[in-house]
Order: sequence, then structure tokens, then C-alpha cells
Amino acid sequence: MPRGDPEPLPPERFNEILRLRAPTFRLSPLSDWFPLSRYLAELDRWRRSMNLTGALSADSVVDHALESVMGQRLISHGERVIDIGTGAGFPGIPLAIQRSDLSVVLTEPRARRASFLRHVIRELGLSAVVEEKRAEEVGGQTFAFATVRAVGGLRTWLGPSPLLQPGGALLAWTTLTLGKGLEKELSPFFRAEEALPIPESKHRQIVLFRRI
Repeated sequence: MPRGDPEPLPPERFNEILRLRAPTFRLSPLSDWFPLSRYLAELDRWRRSMNLTGALSADSVVDHALESVMGQRLISHGERVIDIGTGAGFPGIPLAIQRSDLSVVLTEPRARRASFLRHVIRELGLSAVVEEKRAEEVGGQTFAFATVRAVGGLRTWLGPSPLLQPGGALLAWTTLTLGKGLEKELSPFFRAEEALPIPESKHRQIVLFRRI
């Protein structure tokens, strides 16, 4: 539990923070942020009893949600999206909330986190499902987009992935840049196509890799 934040915040408070922070991420403060604020309030409540986010402030959790929403600019209408190792739901849950046209599959092998995700999906009526397994264990399905918050090397997901359909794309929230930082990660199967810098960060960005 973060110090100085002893009680879970209600949705109304998260809604206020979202409206204040949205312009920083080039998002409209006048958007309907209440569904996203309900998710964050549930996340704030559940993380008191299980390790969903670590010791993050409410403002930091909001920023994670808004940078997740930023990724929707790179996803075309009506597509199937798989979120790899979603954890507490970033970026898959915010994308499913803000983009009801998307069909989102969340992969999370840890049972308690998967339970939290299913709870949020039921509460918000989202077009999303949880696969309680690792992404590489999801068989018989292909997707137009895959999302991953890359904390290590991307090479695992830039190979001949059976998850992505031909011409599909991997969106990576990463500190690598379109240039020297990615040369070691690229493979013959993908090309780096576009990047969105994440505001108030020197290195983090969302990079779109297109399957060739």
C-alpha cells in the first residue's frame, strides 16, 4: 500500500485525476472517463490485498491507464487484440473500456490476477475475455494486434509468432527507440513502423512493429 494513501479512492476521485491528466497525454478532458475511473477504483481496492501494481501513487496509476489509452491511435477499428501478460490490466483493460469496437483477449497465468480481471470485465460489461495462461499457450487463434509492456527484450515476441495474422502488428510499450536501440531486437519477421512518445518520459514510447 502506498504511503500517504491509506484508503482506496472512489471512482469520482479517479475521474477528477483523469480529467486533469488527460491533456498531458493529448487526450480530451471532456471524454467520458467514468468507466475508466471505475476500473481504477476497483484496482485501487484490490491492490490493498494483493500485489497488482506495487507501491504506486494514485496519480501514477492514472498515468499508466492514460498511456495505455494512447495506444488506441495505432489500432484500427473492429480488430481482435491479444494483451500479452496483462497483469493488473494494462494496457488491455483501458483499451477495451475506451474502444468498445475491439475484441480483447487478456492473457494472465496468475490465478488471483486473472480473478481480478474477470471481476472488472463483469462489472463494466466489457468485450474482453481472460485466458488464464501464458500467451504462447493460447492456441487456435490469430489476432490483428498484440500488445505488450516490454520490461525486457522484445525478441521473444518478434519471431514467427503464430498469434499474429499476416500483416498484423505488435504494439510494445518500451524504452527502446526507433533506431539504434531496436537494431538488436528486430527480426526478419517484423519491421518497426511507427512510434508514439509517452509524455513526461525521456525514453518510453509505444512502438508499432508490423509483421512482414
